[in-house]
Amino acid sequence: MHTYHQKPKLLIVGTFHMGQTTDLFQTEVDNLLSIKRQQEIREVVDRLKKFHPTKLAVEVEKKHQDSLNEEYRQYSDGNLELKVNEVYQLGFRIASELEHKEIYCIDWMEQGAGKKGFGDVYEWAKKNQPELFQSIFGWLHEISNSANPNDKTILDMYRQYNEKEEIKQHHILNINIARIKEEEDYVGMDWLIWWYQRNLIMFSNLADLATSPNERILLIVGAAHVEILSNFIKECGLFELEEVDKYLYG
Repeated sequence: MHTYHQKPKLLIVGTFHMGQTTDLFQTEVDNLLSIKRQQEIREVVDRLKKFHPTKLAVEVEKKHQDSLNEEYRQYSDGNLELKVNEVYQLGFRIASELEHKEIYCIDWMEQGAGKKGFGDVYEWAKKNQPELFQSIFGWLHEISNSANPNDKTILDMYRQYNEKEEIKQHHILNINIARIKEEEDYVGMDWLIWWYQRNLIMFSNLADLATSPNERILLIVGAAHVEILSNFIKECGLFELEEVDKYLYG
């Protein structure tokens, strides 16, 4: 007979990046500081708070833990205007309103094992393997061109970014980057190895937060990370993964 041990709960919320990033494909949203957009962000905050997280993790490099928490303390003391970035707009609000002492940075962005950036692989494939390029990246071009975020509420956008099909599609795209190559020059792999390294480090840093079976950890992370991190989480057997739909639709 198996004894059931309670596991820490983890809720992964895929996000678009509200501020400017180095990502090749960006979501351009109108003024997020407008009263209308701030009310919409408030709605997402209130929904995610219903998970009652005990810890909040964000897609910020771990080496910035101290400086981010210095800003978090300033915000909690009423001395900081929130920047236009999901870490601040969602993360700081949720953590502060639930009286968390700190926020946890789990990302890593060093050179590591990678030899090429995503953009380098993208351009190489475009030039040298146009058909494969189209089959891999065509989907991303379509959604980038068709999506006008200014027609949607922030909650609508979070629902879209967390749709199972879209999340899986991101992961499929990344896996297929391994096929970008010439003979034994594994061009795509030069980025993909780094992507796996980064996400495994993020997983490892998340695992550090599971210090008790009662933990409820909320991770706010770019939507492209959701499937790969969820896979690692399911494979490790350490956490119980919560369904995000419960909070975005419930």
